Amino acid sequence: MDHLRILLIEDSELDAELCVQELRQAGLDFDANRVCTRAMLERALATEPPHVILCDFSMPTDLDGMLALGIARERDPDMPFVFVSGTIGEERAVEAMKAGATDYVLKDRLERLAPVVRRALKEAEARHAKADAEVALRVSEARFRSFMEYLPGNASIADAEGRYTFVNELWEKTFGLPAERVLGRRHEEIAAEALVSVPAHYQEVLKHNRPIERLTRTGSNGEARWWLSHHFPIPAADGRSTMVGTIAIDVTERKLQEEKIARLSRIHAVLSGINSAIVRLRDTTQLLHEACRIAHEDGGFGVAWVGTIDAMGAVTPAACVGLTAGDPQPSALVITGKPDAGGVVTQMLQSGEPAICNDLRRDISRHSARRREAVRQGCRSLVALPLTMRGRVVGVFCLYAMEVNAFTAEELKLLMQLAGDVSYALEYIENERKLDYLAWHDPVTGAGNRERLRDRLDRALAERTAGGGSLAVLVWDMKRFRTINDTFGRDKGDELLRELAVRSRKALPRVEDVGRISADVFGGYIRDIGSASEVAGLLEQAALVFGEPFQLQGAKLAIGITAGVAVSPADGITADVLLANAEAALRQAKGRGERFVFYEPAMSARVAEKLTLESKLRVALDKEQFVLHYQPKVDLASNEVKGVEALIRWNDPETGLVPPMKFIPLLEESGLILEVGRWAIARAVEDWRSRTSAGLPTPRVAVNVSSVQLRRSGFVDVVASTLGGHPLGHGIDLEITESLLMEDIEENIGKLRSLKEMGINIAIDDFGTGYSSLSYLARLPVDALKIDRLFVRTMLDKPESMTIITTIISLAHALRLQVVAEGVESREEAKLLRLLQCDQAQGYTFSRPVPWDECFKAQ
Repeated sequence: MDHLRILLIEDSELDAELCVQELRQAGLDFDANRVCTRAMLERALATEPPHVILCDFSMPTDLDGMLALGIARERDPDMPFVFVSGTIGEERAVEAMKAGATDYVLKDRLERLAPVVRRALKEAEARHAKADAEVALRVSEARFRSFMEYLPGNASIADAEGRYTFVNELWEKTFGLPAERVLGRRHEEIAAEALVSVPAHYQEVLKHNRPIERLTRTGSNGEARWWLSHHFPIPAADGRSTMVGTIAIDVTERKLQEEKIARLSRIHAVLSGINSAIVRLRDTTQLLHEACRIAHEDGGFGVAWVGTIDAMGAVTPAACVGLTAGDPQPSALVITGKPDAGGVVTQMLQSGEPAICNDLRRDISRHSARRREAVRQGCRSLVALPLTMRGRVVGVFCLYAMEVNAFTAEELKLLMQLAGDVSYALEYIENERKLDYLAWHDPVTGAGNRERLRDRLDRALAERTAGGGSLAVLVWDMKRFRTINDTFGRDKGDELLRELAVRSRKALPRVEDVGRISADVFGGYIRDIGSASEVAGLLEQAALVFGEPFQLQGAKLAIGITAGVAVSPADGITADVLLANAEAALRQAKGRGERFVFYEPAMSARVAEKLTLESKLRVALDKEQFVLHYQPKVDLASNEVKGVEALIRWNDPETGLVPPMKFIPLLEESGLILEVGRWAIARAVEDWRSRTSAGLPTPRVAVNVSSVQLRRSGFVDVVASTLGGHPLGHGIDLEITESLLMEDIEENIGKLRSLKEMGINIAIDDFGTGYSSLSYLARLPVDALKIDRLFVRTMLDKPESMTIITTIISLAHALRLQVVAEGVESREEAKLLRLLQCDQAQGYTFSRPVPWDECFKAQ
């Protein structure tokens, strides 16, 4: 709404001006009119009704807020009416809302006024739109009935049970039944009284909630009629479709004409379709199946099947389409083995020419069970077409038609052309297959050759370009292959290459299109790699498979492989460049005597460093080199230690304490965090018990949970089993980051509840950096919020950080949660947090993370 009229019912001119000023500052464009008596209100409503009314609740005139509300509602029940008062209490506010007030705003909170006005106007607009829609619906209903009466077809409406609720005049005339004898009765009840054209498709329409179209035949051969019926769902007031409308048109004349044209044109359609398939298909099985499908779907033949014929005249089915639904034996019409003596297929084999039977019912008692079955399934005509290669009959193409005398001389001429085209395609495919195989495959190993790998790699790169992600190209060869080839001979060398091709697929299952690209070099590629270390890990695992001895002339040969790797897009974006770079890396690996090398030397160094670090972390876990340091959480009011946070440190014998950010991401990437995380919980429990058992006051210990741990379905069970061996209690809490909790909120709520049942308190770590919903926060079974160190560090300099901290503290206390500030590094920060009523704090201003025993020296 561009320009508004606002009526202010207010005895104080100053208060009215404050409201006007607030709304103008909010950007609203309006004219304001102030009234303070009943007469003024009624005159204003009568002359130029406002778009919204703002009303004081109590006024020293003959008009109060509730009376004004009643007058306004009598004039226009939908007009937005907002109380703006400094005296309205909660009970009166509720009473006003029940009486029809849109909302209320306190005068000392006028910043809410503009949003409330906007929302009220929007809701009023929606109500008016709904009222307009109801009027439109009634008009539409009248138009619909008029439209249905004048349709050039039989129109009806039925409910979900099939009971008619409406039929038009043409329906009554067509079937000779007046509407009063039809309405309220089911389709089945009146079918015996008239030639009703529309079968009951109501349930299908309502089930799928979409229209369907049916071509229906009624009556016997002499009196048959064809009806084109359209069935469509009609929604009720609640939006659910409970009625079905039907429009049926008599299309008998058109149908008869179509059948006549179809009989003349269907063979042309089959011929055109199969010729198109011949051009695009290069697989015999696909071609024969497509030929049958086209004959059945485009040509209208009831059944189409193809069989191959061997030198003894036995038939082997190759493709079949169109057997009737419900046939318990799908092969009942398809010949397997020797054809019946005197049958159509036998005649074709004996003459080498097409054989026809244009009436399968004739003398049926003297013919085979297969012909009787064909008649039972509705088939009336059959033609058997010979398929030839190099002058010899190699197959039969059989077509069953559902009408008598289906195959005329003109159609047979086209069918012979059809059989000749299929025969040519079969011979062409066989020759092409031989050439294609040699063009794309290595004749020694049967694996793809370099050209095939280049082609498939280019396609994979095109897909990668469209979808992103990295792709790695690998090439590898056997060590000492030339020596083995010279020693055992070329035949045995070829045998070894074939074995290497088989073992390559087993050792490197993720590598696609493994092929032999030169003498003893094989190659392939991996899509969607996460990191270079992932490829390195796969090659390390593959080394175990390749390391198994090869059997050659009774001797066991231990033959390792050397590999080179190039990664796209860093090392190239085309197949040729990537293969060349991977081969260059392979040469470097052979020259250095290394198992594998990445094309970019810096990448090789990084991968090696990462693998070394991962290996050292596994050793660190086995040799218990991880330790826990603890940082106190101090109560800001009493200055007492109320808890401690356990932090993992790695005490490397070579370098000393390693910074957490250098090894924790790798722990998560490698999955070692699961074992280290379990160890951290168990270690924290042991430390807590060591002090508790000595009778010393011991605060609870909080342990951080990583994303890898929480995402595991068995995380709760792992925690339970870790704590289960401590009958004296555990004193353990868990800290989980806000963003991690929101990944799968419903599942995580269940996990947190299970943890709470174990006596574990839950804190949301780094609160304020994620995107949690307040509705979910109220449902989360948590005990504390931890303010992220970023806000603490900048709260003295950035007002927005101070606002966030204040909001978090207020929110937490409203939800009866504790608040802990992280990263407090100065007394000024601690003092300010205490003034803001933050419960606890931790940081260097109180203590750095220290070993367990040192954590309590100051106490």
